[in-house]
Amino acid sequence: MSAASEFVLRRATADDLPHILTLLQHYYSEHNIWLRDPPEKTAADIADHQLGFFLAEVDGTPAGCVLLRPLPSISSATECKRLYVAPEFRGHGLAGKLMDAAEAHARRAGLVWIYLDSRAEMTTAINMYRRRGYEEIPRFNDNAEAAIFLRKRLVE
Repeated sequence: MSAASEFVLRRATADDLPHILTLLQHYYSEHNIWLRDPPEKTAADIADHQLGFFLAEVDGTPAGCVLLRPLPSISSATECKRLYVAPEFRGHGLAGKLMDAAEAHARRAGLVWIYLDSRAEMTTAINMYRRRGYEEIPRFNDNAEAAIFLRKRLVE
């Protein structure tokens, strides 16, 4: 990625399903994730009118994604899932930009909290979350693969 590269970050649409599925396959494989969403669930997440997937593209190539899902068990909250940047696009702040977009969207949607979980070995992501103001909390879900649970207050 060069300084002249064209960067686009936007809400994913149904037409983006193949790109999101490809990014997720890389995410699942790279991190040895065994709790995987079927394509129908990913399509439903994309179609969510309030939340959904965000897609980062560099020069027209899908480079990363992040998902905001409803979290009905916690009032005024959303869950951030599936933050992924393809290896060839890392080191340029795309993960932070994806999180900026997700957090801003959640604020505009009137949500107060973003929750997320992570595997303990995903230290780069966990450190980024902490730098962004996410604080460790007790387990809030039943994700057997997760060991770290965090949340961030979006509005004061």
